[in-house]
Amino acid sequence: MIVDTGKKISVPSTDLTENNRKKENISEIIEEMREQLVKLVQEKGISDSEVIVLSQCLDEYIVQFQIIMNRQSRMCLKTHY
Repeated sequence: MIVDTGKKISVPSTDLTENNRKKENISEIIEEMREQLVKLVQEKGISDSEVIVLSQCLDEYIVQFQIIMNRQSRMCLKTHY
C-alpha cells in the first residue's frame, strides 16, 4: 500500500510566508501518515512490506520538514545580525 495524499512537496522557497504554508502542509501530511502507520503496524506487524514502504515515505516528509525548519532558523539569524 503506497499512500498518495495528493499533496506534492517541492524545495522550500526563501519566502517565510511560503515556508510557513509548506511547513503546515507537511506537518499535516506527517500527522496523517503517522496515524496510518500506527494502524498498519497494529494490523500487519512491523516487518510487513507495506509498513516499511509507508515508514520510508514518512521519513522523506520528515526530512523535508526539517529542511524547512533549518532554513527558517538560518533566515531568522541573518535578519537579527
